[in-house]
Amino acid sequence: MFGCRSLVISGVALLLLLNGCAATDETITELRPATPQSLAGFWEVDYSRSDNLNEQLSTIARRVQREAARLARAAEDVRPFVASALPNSNELVTLARLTEVITEPTLLEIYQDDSRVRIKRDNSFALDCAVSHGTTGFSQTVDVVGAQRCGWDADQLLFELQLFEGLEVSHRFSVSQSRDTLLMTTVVATGSSAYPFRFNQYFTRYDPGELGYRCERTLTRGTVCTTQKESP
Repeated sequence: MFGCRSLVISGVALLLLLNGCAATDETITELRPATPQSLAGFWEVDYSRSDNLNEQLSTIARRVQREAARLARAAEDVRPFVASALPNSNELVTLARLTEVITEPTLLEIYQDDSRVRIKRDNSFALDCAVSHGTTGFSQTVDVVGAQRCGWDADQLLFELQLFEGLEVSHRFSVSQSRDTLLMTTVVATGSSAYPFRFNQYFTRYDPGELGYRCERTLTRGTVCTTQKESP
């Protein structure tokens, strides 16, 4: 059920970064005292409660337009102001498509014990965090692509991925008090942009042996659902 698309994601990331994204200093996050929660189980995305990527793109585009208008007015009035580079429409769409690839998995299989949490995602690479139960602080790893660190931030599990070229991706997982809903908040950003994509996805528990529908949501086609058949 679960494949690996780390090379695909890295390729899209490098395409974005080669278009002018600069490297950034490491972001420091101070974790709150750990209060681990059980995330274990099988989870399926709930599109009715999750964010819509097209709406997120439109919201950010409007923010950029308002900031551009503010800068134009300040320039006309010859007032001192602090300006940062604004992304153009192509850069925003590229970042949105990268967010689409990163948040594409619709199924999660989470294994958890006192020393490790492993999140398997369909058609993507797994998120793996070696962290002692109740221990506060980051577990860190580095490979040829970049650095990952993870840990419990109070009752939320946080992954931070930083590619050496400047792309930053974070995933934050939290479970509802009833244990039947999982929230994954993904933030995708570059060091040269003040307009990151923040994307919330809600997941509900499912039985992998039951029949049902598999859906996906894309920028170009919207939400498309197909029948999921049980393997013989």
